Amino acid sequence: MLKLVDKVRDNLEAVYSEIADAAAECGRDPGEITVMAVTKTHPAEYITAAVECGILHIGENRVSEGGRKIKELGKDYAVFHAIGVLHRKEVRQALRDFHWLDAVDKIEIIEEIARRKASPQILLEVNTSGEEAKMGFPPDVVLLESVLGRALELELPVQGFLTVGPLCKDLSGQRKAFEDLRVLRDSLETRLSVSLPELSMGMSDDFALAVKEGATTVRLGRRLFGYRETCQVNL
Repeated sequence: MLKLVDKVRDNLEAVYSEIADAAAECGRDPGEITVMAVTKTHPAEYITAAVECGILHIGENRVSEGGRKIKELGKDYAVFHAIGVLHRKEVRQALRDFHWLDAVDKIEIIEEIARRKASPQILLEVNTSGEEAKMGFPPDVVLLESVLGRALELELPVQGFLTVGPLCKDLSGQRKAFEDLRVLRDSLETRLSVSLPELSMGMSDDFALAVKEGATTVRLGRRLFGYRETCQVNL
């Protein structure tokens, strides 16, 4: 049976090939696209395997779970992203443990970050799929201009946006959700005269479509590690 690091390396090679094909289709440089390993529910050994394969960015959905792994490995071991729902009561720990807060979706969270005199790298989450179960600001350019303006007023380093594609097999619907985020980003850059370089969008099932619409980071869990129940391999 393959060791975990070998399995991840093989899977990552296939991922990079798909990214290269998608980037070529739309005239992008595949080197512009970062692969983030999403390690929720997995032990710290999976982070180690990802890093050994050259992945620098690690995403954790839960602040407390991710914090335990970061404490075990050390904050400088990788670039750690909090990519799940962030509650106000979790802000203090998130600021302590993570380098990036990628799913800020409430003005109250922005105010709390500023109150604590912290300056992590920030992405604002936008619900471009329109699905009620998903979190995020609505894709309203006027609202987002106000939110972003407040964050900039508080001197918080907002780098861009995150979205989650719709849970459907309609490729055109998936692609439109990513296109809508890119269009919103471009509009806000113009309206506020700021640079918002990061678009975190695309996961294991739809990352190639996201690349075609401008993703700078794709967030991959199952595609790198396999299904949770089948990924117990020799470490």
